[in-house]
Amino acid sequence: MLLVAAQSCMRAFDSGSSTPDDSDKSPSAAAASCPTRIAEELPSGDGAKLVKAFRTKNKQITLCRTGGGKLYYFGEFSDHREPGIAMPAERTGDGYEASNPPYRYDIHDSVVTIYRSGTRIGQEDLTSEPSPK
Repeated sequence: MLLVAAQSCMRAFDSGSSTPDDSDKSPSAAAASCPTRIAEELPSGDGAKLVKAFRTKNKQITLCRTGGGKLYYFGEFSDHREPGIAMPAERTGDGYEASNPPYRYDIHDSVVTIYRSGTRIGQEDLTSEPSPK
């Protein structure tokens, strides 16, 4: 059991690539918990597990999966000056995508690209982090 916990910690601290792998498909006993303040914003978020966490120069993006298997993207300013927003997300072939019409957020290749009504309106570099603060 200790080995499983140590391996989970090592994966959480791996900052080499933001490319998804099969480990984020479902919650596991060794997965880190989604931060409580974020899980409370998710439908059926009690017991949600952290999938990935990222930071831009002034925002945090947290991906959590509920016990029912639903993936959510939670975006917020790093300084918490405004409430964050949760939206359904899905894993794509090369990252993640979340949608809050008319906005769409695509995460891949260490960047998040923001679209409004299909038109790109922004792009920010991402840094992986073990968990949002």
